[in-house]
Amino acid sequence: MSKEKLLLIGAGGFGRMVAEQAMFRYDCAFMDDGQPVGAEICGIPVVGGLADLPELRKEYGLLVVGIGNNRFRAQVYEKAKALGFAFPNIIAPSAYISSNAKVGCGCVVLQNACVQNGASVGNGVLLNAGTEIHCDATVENYALIYTNSVIRTGAAVGNFARIGSNCTVCNNATVPDGADIPDCTAVH
Repeated sequence: MSKEKLLLIGAGGFGRMVAEQAMFRYDCAFMDDGQPVGAEICGIPVVGGLADLPELRKEYGLLVVGIGNNRFRAQVYEKAKALGFAFPNIIAPSAYISSNAKVGCGCVVLQNACVQNGASVGNGVLLNAGTEIHCDATVENYALIYTNSVIRTGAAVGNFARIGSNCTVCNNATVPDGADIPDCTAVH
């Protein structure tokens, strides 16, 4: 049985990590403005750039953005939504998502990440390897949480927020929309 076709936006470092997980389930192709059409990256063909999105919609119905710039990622998703694309979640086999958690669409959940009971993750969120979203915590749309960071019980991470590596957002703390939390920081 053939796999569904998936466009991966961005062939940089994060995009390649997304691709490694997506290839388990999808027949993938990259779109990247910085790469020539026909190039192969990690065995995946580059089929165009963002200007080619309307034309590629004829062949592809699914799309995931693997670019760390939160606002740019949101813009690409909005453009793709207007063209009728659907946005699956890419979830590593070693990740854990509680059946009582909510995860939006177009999210990436990498190796050993954990989304616990009652947690809520918005659309287009990127959860790097080893991240933990504890019980009843909220991560809003287009946030990015880097490796080994923990969002504790009842905490809230706003839209477009960036949480660096090895951070802790303490119980019931709030990270405002658009905040950029440096590596190794505790938010109280």
